[in-house]
Amino acid sequence: MELGCSVVAPLAPHKHTHTVIFLHGRGDTSQNMADGLLRWNRDSRRRSLVDAFPSVRWVFPQAEERLVETSGDVWNQWFDVWNILDMTDREELQAVGLSASVEALRRIVRREAKSVGGLDRIVLAGISMGGATAVHTLLHLSPEDGHGEVVDTENDVPPRLAGVMAFCAWLPFAGGSLGETREVLGLEEFLDAESDQLVRNTPAFLSHCADDPLVFVDYGRQLRDGLLEFGMDVEWHEYADGGHWINSPQGIDDAVEFLKAQGIPAAK
Repeated sequence: MELGCSVVAPLAPHKHTHTVIFLHGRGDTSQNMADGLLRWNRDSRRRSLVDAFPSVRWVFPQAEERLVETSGDVWNQWFDVWNILDMTDREELQAVGLSASVEALRRIVRREAKSVGGLDRIVLAGISMGGATAVHTLLHLSPEDGHGEVVDTENDVPPRLAGVMAFCAWLPFAGGSLGETREVLGLEEFLDAESDQLVRNTPAFLSHCADDPLVFVDYGRQLRDGLLEFGMDVEWHEYADGGHWINSPQGIDDAVEFLKAQGIPAAK
């Protein structure tokens, strides 16, 4: 499947230097996600993320419509979940949709990497189910997804993304090794030691609000611990309030600092 995307281009006259691929949550749309993140969420300087990073291209993929098994409804969702209060309840239902979504998102990553000049200029991000899917997409990437541009052999730069960011998210099929987590989706055939290296070299930013009523903060902590077990460098931020969304302004401030630390040019 080919996913539609809402796109916010870099602000003129800035040259395109990086791309952030940001995945919406369950039942949402790409356009709502773009509006919510880029128009209404502000840092302590009252800037949106577009204002803070004028050279970034923001890509918001749209999840396919999928059947919600518990209700019979059809929602935009990256995969189905049987029980949002217990992610492990009939967890096997998540695998089919998640596998298809990861494959579709890998194609978007390849396209954007080719456009911007390599995987090391790509950030994968998402909120809630979108964050869970962004993480699994990272786990299933190969340096080949960068069309050979990801590795700077002259300067011996290892394969990596610029970063992965997950807000109020969780890790589907948690508790296993990196290899075991990949095996669940059946997409690991072309992944190798360099793919493992890409995952471990990619810095992670995780943000969760303690009062989240949908995805409990314990799931976010489990995601943090899982990525640490995979050998990743994880920056964890937990906020007292903010519900099932991104804490603001402090949470946006922290996200801005993370992106700046990855070499993404910020507005002065």
